[in-house]
Amino acid sequence: GQHTWKAIGKLVDALDSAFYKSFDNVEPTGKRYVLALDVSGSMGMGMIGGVPGLTPRDASAAMALVTAKTESDYRMVAFQSDLTELSITPRQRLDDVVRRISNLPLGSTDCAQPMLWALKNRIQADVFIVYTDSETWSGSVHPTQALQQYRDQMGIPAKLIVVGMVSNGFTIADPNDAGMLDIVGFDTAAPNLMATFSAS
Repeated sequence: GQHTWKAIGKLVDALDSAFYKSFDNVEPTGKRYVLALDVSGSMGMGMIGGVPGLTPRDASAAMALVTAKTESDYRMVAFQSDLTELSITPRQRLDDVVRRISNLPLGSTDCAQPMLWALKNRIQADVFIVYTDSETWSGSVHPTQALQQYRDQMGIPAKLIVVGMVSNGFTIADPNDAGMLDIVGFDTAAPNLMATFSAS
C-alpha cells in the first residue's frame, strides 16, 4: 500500500537471533521421528495464524528446524505424490530450508507417502508428523491404512500427527485410535500439544 517503511537492520538482526535462540526452550521427547513436509504448490499460499506472509511452507520449514535442533533421532522427507528424503541440520537457516523445499517438484498431496516410505525402507519411527495445508489425501492408500500397515509389519505402535496448517476442517485420524491426532490450523500452542502427545 501507500504506507511502507524501511526495516531497521539492528531490529531485524535481533528478531532473527531471538527466533533461533527460542529453539532452546523446546524440551526433547527422545522419540524416533519421521517428519514429513508437504511440498505441493498450494503450500506457498495462505497464511498461518493471521500473519501476512507466513505461508504453510515457511511454517513447516520452521518446525523442521525446531525438530532438528531438539530431537536426536529423526528423518525428514518432502512429499507430494512422490517422496524425497531431506537432509536438514540444526545449523541450517530458515531461508535455506524454505529455498530448498520450494525448488522440489510439485504434485498432488498424498499424506500416506511417509508411512509407506518408512515401511518400505524399514525405518524405525515412534511418531510420524505430517505438515500440510488444507489438502490431506489424494493417494490410493489412506494415511490411517498406511499407518496400520506400518504398525503391523514393523511391530511398533507408531503415532501419527497430521497438521492441516490452514485448514477450515478436515479429518484423517481414526477417532477410535488414540495414537492418531489431527490438528486443524496452527498457533503457538500447537508445538507443545504435539510434543505432549508424542511423549505420552
